[in-house]
Order: sequence, then C-alpha cells, then structure tokens
Amino acid sequence: MDKLRFFSIGSGSSGNCYYFGNLLQGILIDAGLSSRTIRRELKQIGVDFSQIMGIFVTHDHQDHIKSIGTLGEKFHIPVYATAKTHDGIDHSYGITQKLSGSKRFLENGNNVDVGGFNVTSFPVSHDGTDNGGFFIKYRNHRIIVATDLGYVNEPIYEYMPESDIVILEANYDFEMLNNGSYPSYLKQRILSNTGHLGNQEAGIFLSENWHPELKHIYLCHLSNDNNHPELAKKTVEMYFTDKGIRSGLDVDIIPLKRSVSDLVVF
Repeated sequence: MDKLRFFSIGSGSSGNCYYFGNLLQGILIDAGLSSRTIRRELKQIGVDFSQIMGIFVTHDHQDHIKSIGTLGEKFHIPVYATAKTHDGIDHSYGITQKLSGSKRFLENGNNVDVGGFNVTSFPVSHDGTDNGGFFIKYRNHRIIVATDLGYVNEPIYEYMPESDIVILEANYDFEMLNNGSYPSYLKQRILSNTGHLGNQEAGIFLSENWHPELKHIYLCHLSNDNNHPELAKKTVEMYFTDKGIRSGLDVDIIPLKRSVSDLVVF
C-alpha cells in the first residue's frame, strides 16, 4: 500500500505533469496540461484529485502551469512555488483562474512535508521568472526532479549521491537542433545556460555521477523537433557504456513519452 508510484502524465513543451504517490495519496510536479486531462489520466491509475496533497511548480512557463489555477482554486489543492514564481503565475496571460487561497510559498533551499513526502526546492538555471527543481524523500526513496535547465548546477551534484531515482532533462540532440528549422535566436536560447539540457550534457553528468544505489534514470522534456526517445536513450547509454556501467542491468535509463507514460511502482 505504501510503495512509491510514479506516473508521467506529460513531459515536453506540450505540457508537463508528474505524479508521485502511494495507494492513498500523492503529489504533482507541475500542471502543464488541462485539468480534465490530468484528472482523466489519474483516474486510469485509481487516483482522484481528493488524494492530491499538493502541486509543486518548477517555474511559470505555460507548459508547466496551464491548469494550476483551476486545480488550486476549484479543487482546493495547495500550490507550492517560490514567491517570484507565484508572481509570474499571477501575471501569466494563460492563467485565467488566479491563485488565492491555494497559494503556498516554498523558497529554493527550503523544504516541506506533504502527504508523506518531504520536498526540498532547489534553484536551477532557466529563463522563467524563477526556476527550481525538487529533491523528494519518500520512505527509503530519494528522488531528483530537474527539468528545464541550461546546465547542471551545484545542488543537483549535491543530491546525486543520495538519490536512487533521477528525472533529468534531455531536451535536444545538438546535430538535430543545429541543422533544424528553428530560427537562430531560438537555437541560441535553447543552447544557452538559461535554456535546456541536451542529450550529451545529460549523458556526461549522469554517467560521471552514477553510483550503485542509483537504479532508475528517466530522461524528461524531450523535444518533438530536435530529439527522439531512442536517440536520447542511446546517447546517454553510450556514456555509461564507456565507463563500464551496464544499462538495463546496473541502471535503467528510460526516456519519458511526451504524452502518458506507464505507471511505475518501486
């Protein structure tokens, strides 16, 4: 009953939302899809909105906050974010239902206990109003969630030795992006230190900081235009192979789908 359940409802520029929970309650990371979609997909795994104890927001881009107002105010789910991120949400053109009674503040470097989960927010480098990742403790599990980051910064390095599950961005393949149709300014934004993390950067970091207790790696926020799941996986696996680490035996490396991924029970 208290086993950890992980469910990716969406991962990518079309919308991001991750569920962590057990059979009784859980939390969401981001709400970048419609409330109807999130509710429908959670229902498929037997979870109702009444079981969601909180939503933790990484930053205020629309693909991470689309239904945050509805979930917070209509369904009375507490919404945790930094003060600057909440300000960005308040001023977002896409949020018609503004947060009021559901607003909760969690500054980077601080933590909170919600529904059996201890969640610490930490800063990452991206171009939202404010930007964070989360380090989640649940029973014997330690989880890093770091999506939308231009480079891997110090807090992620610090949490890696404790983690058995890592969800890390692998947004683009450099050659696909460089030779693709995106305008120059957009390519430069993605490649910048406040943009996104590529397959190679993710592979180098993960392989160099892997340890035997880290059993599950999920590659998130893959670009639809500049990446594809098998390429992301093979690129990251290449760096592990170079270090004698066996994908599928020593560690599972799984690219998350842009739409719904399979429920995982740890």
